[in-house]
Parts: sequence; structure tokens; C-alpha cells
Amino acid sequence: MAKPKATSENIYVGLDIGTTKIRAVVARKNQEDGVDILGLGSAESTGIRKGVVINIDATVNAIKDAVHEAERMSGVEIKSACVGIAGGHIKSFNSRGVIAVKNGEVMQNDVTRVIESAAAVNIPAGYEVLHVLPQQFILDGQTEIKDPIGMSGVRLEVEVHIVTGAVASAANVTKSCQRAGIVVEDIFLEQLAASEAVLSDDEREIGVCLIDGGGGTTDMAAFNRGAVYHTAVLQIGGNNFTHDLTVGLSTSEKEAEKLKMRHGCVWMDMVSPDDVVEVASVGGRPGRKIARPVLTQILQARAEEVFTIFAGEFQKKNLAYMFSAGVVLSGGMANLEGVEELATDVLGVPVRIGRPSNIGGLSDMVQDPIYATSVGLALLHAKKGKSSNAIVTSTGTSGSEEKMFGDIWSRMRAWLAEFF
Repeated sequence: MAKPKATSENIYVGLDIGTTKIRAVVARKNQEDGVDILGLGSAESTGIRKGVVINIDATVNAIKDAVHEAERMSGVEIKSACVGIAGGHIKSFNSRGVIAVKNGEVMQNDVTRVIESAAAVNIPAGYEVLHVLPQQFILDGQTEIKDPIGMSGVRLEVEVHIVTGAVASAANVTKSCQRAGIVVEDIFLEQLAASEAVLSDDEREIGVCLIDGGGGTTDMAAFNRGAVYHTAVLQIGGNNFTHDLTVGLSTSEKEAEKLKMRHGCVWMDMVSPDDVVEVASVGGRPGRKIARPVLTQILQARAEEVFTIFAGEFQKKNLAYMFSAGVVLSGGMANLEGVEELATDVLGVPVRIGRPSNIGGLSDMVQDPIYATSVGLALLHAKKGKSSNAIVTSTGTSGSEEKMFGDIWSRMRAWLAEFF
């Protein structure tokens, strides 16, 4: 008996376009304000480098493969999705705006005006504001206000975190999805999407840092008092770990990736000097055996570099005091054995592995840090309350690619601030 098609009501699709993998997650909103996972798909990604599209055709084919796999598992015909964005082109900073309250009572238009005032900053040519995320409102000197509407006062201020991205890079992601037959409903910064899947409200409130290690980049987002205070992108990812093994062990990149996945460890205390692994050679030379600590030493050096850079970022931005809840790791890097111990040692704060939570359905299939972003994208879109309309009868989109992309920017600016 054929699997019945799911209805389009309350269907949401998250599409994580990563450097090494493209993942699609199909979900339905449930009564607990979470989502039930209906299906998922993944495909090798060869058209992305460090989070940026470098080959549209290869990216289109990979998106199609991942989407088709998710369709077969869920019984849903996917025509639209929420998509993540990452890469070294992402830049962020904090800003402040101030206005006079016209009628002595803060109204919605006052909140809109003060946020627009904070966002009125100079950004480089070719860049666009992705997110304007309020941190706190200040009314007549009273700080730490989350929602000032209805309060009395004459001077309203807001502190915000602004995220910008290269228009061309985001446009290429959108264009790749469109050519794969997927309408891009909205675009989210990937570490913000991942945080939605793996962080609790309590952690955001008392202070936490998410570090999401992907194939091309490692991204971070710092939260305190429920708001985003800092985001950053480090252009070091899982591919760098693999390359280190390729060079250090004189083996192929494919073999190095297998070794990393099967035997990867970044904490020397966890491996025995007697442990041995098989390494295939190149150029027709016979394979050989090496002590596992040699492999661990190579990976640990790279992991130490990553966490040391973030420790420096914490100090430079005066963030370390904020992390009462410590650090949460997600992405492929979080699956390396010993990564919690190493991160705790370097960063000096408690560390845990972040796995998607508040989900039902096929939840066991996404209980892995690598699904944090794709599940988070579906959760964010479900939180918005508008179905992604995964089953539609029409194909394609109306208007030009430029108009479609402009509409996405407008929708993002209009409502994303409600969630952070």
C-alpha cells in the first residue's frame, strides 16, 4: 500500500546548504510548540567552499538529491524551504538607536522607529543587513526592558546586534535553490538556526555560547538575557582537519576523511599508545599501520587552534563573563571524541554537546549534532506560524530572481527580531 501524501497544513522544511553536506528536514508543527520530524535527506556537497557557492550546477544537483530523499521518506512533495546562510562574508556588530517618544507612551511605531534608528549605519558596498536583533530597550534610563510597548516615557533607546552579508553570496544560494525547484521562503544565519534546535530558554537567559563546527567554517553565537550579543565566523572547519590528516599521514583526502570519522579523537588522554589504525597509502604504495596517538595529535592541534581563537574572541569582546551556562557544541566537530574535554580545558567553562530537542516524530534519526542547523531552520519557520506550503500545485516562481531575493530580505527584516 502506497504511503499517503501529507497535507500542506503545518508543514515546514529546513534546508542546510553546507560545505560538505546538504541536508533537508521535513517537519510538522505539533501541539507542544515543537515539531514532529517526518523525513530527512542528505547529499554530498561539492559546489560549496567555506559556506559560499562556487559551482551552481553542482549545488543544484546536491540540493535535488537531498530533497528527493527527504520526499521519499516523508511522503511530502517539497516545493519550498527555509535556508541557512553562512560563510566568511558574514559580518556583525552592535549598534544603538535613540528617539523621542511622541505621546509619552511607547507604541509599536515607536519601537519600529528606534530599531530603524539603530540600523541606520554605514555598511560596505555589496552588503545587505540580514538581521537586526534587539538586545534590550532603555526607557528614560531604565535598562533591561524586553518589550516597552505601553510603558510611559519620553526617551526610548535600543541596543541591537546587526548581522550583514554579501548580497551576491546570498543570491547564489537563492538561485541554486530556485533552479532545484525550491522556493526560498526565508534565509537565516546558520548559527542562529542551530541555536534554536539545541539551546534552552534558560541557557539563553543566563548566558551561553553556541559553537557550530561545519565542514568549511566554525560559527559562534553568544547569548545573554535571552538576546544575541555577538556572532562570528571562523574560516576553519572539518575540511581543515581532514587536510591536516592528508598531509600528516601522506594519504588521500578520501582516506583521511574516513580516518577522521572512524578514529577521530582530539584528547590524547583518551587513546592508548597501543591503539593502531590502518592507513591506505597513495601512488600504489602498500598500506601501513600507525599508532592512533599520531592521528590524535594531528587532530588535537587543529582543535586547540579553533578553541584558542574563540577564547581570544571572548576576551576581545569582553564576553567570557556572560557564559554562566557555558558553551554548547554542535555540527560535525561536536562528534569528535574528546571534544568536550578539550574545549573545557581551552575555554575554561563547562561544555556540552548540543543535539536537537523539543522534537517528535522521527526524532531518533536527527539526534545528532550534525542536524542542529537543518532542524533549527524548520523550528524557526514553524515558530513564525506560517506553513512553508511544502505541497503546492504550481511550479516555479513569479517575477525575476532579483525581485524574489529582495522579497526575502524584506520578510527577514520585518519579523526575525520577534524571536531573538
